[in-house]
Amino acid sequence: MKKFAQTIFTEEPGRVHFWVNDFFALLTVVSIVSLVLETVPTLSGYSRMFVIIEWVAVSFFTLEYIGRTLASKPVWRYPTSFFGYVDLVSILPTFLGLGNFTWLKSTRALRIIRLLRMLRLAKVARSSGVSEGSMGVLSLNVLIYFVVLTFALLITGTAMYLVEPATAAFASIPAGMWWSLKVFMAGIPVVEPVTQLGEFFFVLTRFVGLMLLGLLIGVVGNVFRVLVNRK
Repeated sequence: MKKFAQTIFTEEPGRVHFWVNDFFALLTVVSIVSLVLETVPTLSGYSRMFVIIEWVAVSFFTLEYIGRTLASKPVWRYPTSFFGYVDLVSILPTFLGLGNFTWLKSTRALRIIRLLRMLRLAKVARSSGVSEGSMGVLSLNVLIYFVVLTFALLITGTAMYLVEPATAAFASIPAGMWWSLKVFMAGIPVVEPVTQLGEFFFVLTRFVGLMLLGLLIGVVGNVFRVLVNRK
């Protein structure tokens, strides 16, 4: 079983490795979308479907966690690594939810970091022999930027959804994400938070928006640099 796990979850390039990563990337996206839509009041009739999606996703994530633990050398390296902690946090809230710890559901947003890790591995493995200035690598960088943007929107939108429950503008996670996007863009009027904790996250969201702007400038600059050098 240990050898089988190493074949599937090893970070070395391989067809099975990429298939497994692509599957878990898709499952990560599906589970996050389910989590976000679950908070929309008008979709309460689909709650059973959201629960099924959640438990299916968590079951596979648990198998992945066990598999990566078995594949790591030594065996404690993965569970004690940063992504090991992230993967553990991504599955614990569901199991703890059996004890009415539903407020921990928001930590599932950390699953998107798993997708970032897979994109990073894909960049290293699939672009071997390709220069860092190629359009293939740059397009992957653009994709990673949008994943980071989505992650930032998800974290800040979820935070506002949790700390401002009495404000209609944050009635769901999608509403909070829309508010965060307007804050990122700056200059667009937004609803002011009413709690001190909400004001803190408001300032934090502004700061994250500035960092994303700087990252976007770097990505776009690299793309134009490659296009100019090709002429």
